[in-house]
Amino acid sequence: MPRPLTRRRALATALVGAATSASLLVACTGDSGGTTATPTASPTSTPALAAAEATTAGTAALSEAITARADTGATGAAARTKAYTGPALESANAWAKSLPALTDTQKADNELTSEGATLLAVSTAGTEPRQMLFQATLKKSGNPVLALLTSEATGDPFKVAALATVVPSARLDAFSPTTLGSDPVSAATDLVATPDAVATSFAQSVRYPDPVTSTVLATDALSDQLRTTAAAQAKAVADQGTFSQAHVPQGQVGGFQLTPGNGVIVFEELARTDRIALRNPVKLTPGKDVTAITGIATITTEAQLTSNEVVAFVIPASGQATVVAASDQLVSGTAK
Repeated sequence: MPRPLTRRRALATALVGAATSASLLVACTGDSGGTTATPTASPTSTPALAAAEATTAGTAALSEAITARADTGATGAAARTKAYTGPALESANAWAKSLPALTDTQKADNELTSEGATLLAVSTAGTEPRQMLFQATLKKSGNPVLALLTSEATGDPFKVAALATVVPSARLDAFSPTTLGSDPVSAATDLVATPDAVATSFAQSVRYPDPVTSTVLATDALSDQLRTTAAAQAKAVADQGTFSQAHVPQGQVGGFQLTPGNGVIVFEELARTDRIALRNPVKLTPGKDVTAITGIATITTEAQLTSNEVVAFVIPASGQATVVAASDQLVSGTAK
């Protein structure tokens, strides 16, 4: 499953400056069960772009985005603005800021390649924004990465709107043929829950403290990891203060209907906020990459770090929704 260009870190560890590897969030799917979802495309529908054209345009756009993400020079910001959109642009800019502070291993672990990228889906003609979904890979590990590209209107260039890594065990049912195109999520009916409801349920299930067990979502590795990591971070600072973590849904980034009977895949943006409050003033030094992104040089009483999260959910017509891909990127922070 894709784990693109993202990094997850323990706040308590980051604050004392211990080295951590750039790790990617993972998630796995469960059985979506038998479903009777609305067909994704009628036999007479047509794609926004022919498969060959979509493959050429999408691969070129993805390649430019990968290059721009690693550009720490004077041309980098403009290149990323051209290649990314929405939260993906903010995340790419934050990643570029962190690069000088990362080890060669951290950089290599997160290097994405467009070589051999596969077109999975393209939106139907007449729907806007136009969308394409590719499967790329992390160069070192070979783990697949879902890359969602969007174009606001016909004639506008495609830009990367989301990158999310999927675990090998993740299950993603087939899309409609690219010769027909895939309808947008908004056209789906009879889903087990709306995308907003699924995102909200996910956010509540991984908050710390007091997570709420989700009845909408199947158990997955990502949620388990988030809860375990938050509890460990709270334990690490228990003698000095308190830790909390909130995940707030920000809305849909995009998505498609799957083949008939298999519901939809939807990419949701969330803002994750990690907070630490110390009972007595101390002097803590953040990791160099945290300082590079946030400008925080020292923490004495409290700190707040904000990360962009992208989570891809498959929502069927019956049973439970599943997490199939995810990524996160530290983008800002404050401290006193």
